[in-house]
Amino acid sequence: MRFILAASLMFAVALAAAQPYPSKPVRIIVAAGPGGGDDFVSRLLAPKLSETLGQPFIVENRSGAGGMIGQTFVAKSTPDGYTLLLAGGSMAGARYVNAQVTYDLMKDFTPVTLIETSPFAFVAKQGLPVRTVSEFVALAKSQPGKLTYATIGAGQIPYWAVVLFNSMAGIEAVEVVYKTPAEALTDVIAGRVDYFFSPIVGAVGNREKLRVLAVTSRDRSPIMANVPTVAEAGIAGYEMPAWRSIMGPAGMSSEIVQTLSKAFARALADPEVRDRMAKAGSMAQTSTPDELRKRYQDWMVIFGKIARDAKLQPQ
Repeated sequence: MRFILAASLMFAVALAAAQPYPSKPVRIIVAAGPGGGDDFVSRLLAPKLSETLGQPFIVENRSGAGGMIGQTFVAKSTPDGYTLLLAGGSMAGARYVNAQVTYDLMKDFTPVTLIETSPFAFVAKQGLPVRTVSEFVALAKSQPGKLTYATIGAGQIPYWAVVLFNSMAGIEAVEVVYKTPAEALTDVIAGRVDYFFSPIVGAVGNREKLRVLAVTSRDRSPIMANVPTVAEAGIAGYEMPAWRSIMGPAGMSSEIVQTLSKAFARALADPEVRDRMAKAGSMAQTSTPDELRKRYQDWMVIFGKIARDAKLQPQ
């Protein structure tokens, strides 16, 4: 039975390879619900890809299980280039905190290209008597276990950002889990939770209602240029960027990967695309497939160290 399935898969791939690519619609699977950052960038790029390659690029949301449903669906798809994944950098750390992860990131996916990078913003409620990261750390250390921080569940970048910060700063605080970044940010604004590592566009839009203390990237964000990085603000060596990429199932041909990589590069060079991404706090950025693979490999090591230092266990 296993031999028959393998043979059928090989036949399907060979048949697809005999036709010009793409010869039918291509799906981009977003492993999250509509309306979020993954959905935004996918739907922004899809029509540009269609213009370049002459076939519809259709965004399909498959949310649930912290992204596992959509990610696993792509990993198990036929590697013919017609099912792609809008992949987040958090996938590099998923196995350290999520016991339900069934895929091997380096073996079950084909890297195609990086598409953007962006920082998160370290925000605190206005009621806290702090204006800087140093003042925040001093306050948190003066009352261990009293402050609360929001996450959107283990394994997402806001989670890693706060775990790394708390560990490096020597802070003890209480986690409050939310379903979405918007819900978490709402409760920081309302004063029901003390701090959060928020998507930067949310921090920009609510700047007058929050204390925006720092950004998580190595360099400052162009849309919040007067806000320091966490490292500049006193936590030397801190860096936790977010990024999005395109991955396919393992076994995609190099010809299809190169076709897609070039099409995404062209879409991301479009001034309208770059401008809309910049206004959302993202920097359009491409890579070769090998560069993307190395990025994930490097961050798997980094996330592994963070998990060990913070004594995290897969749940």
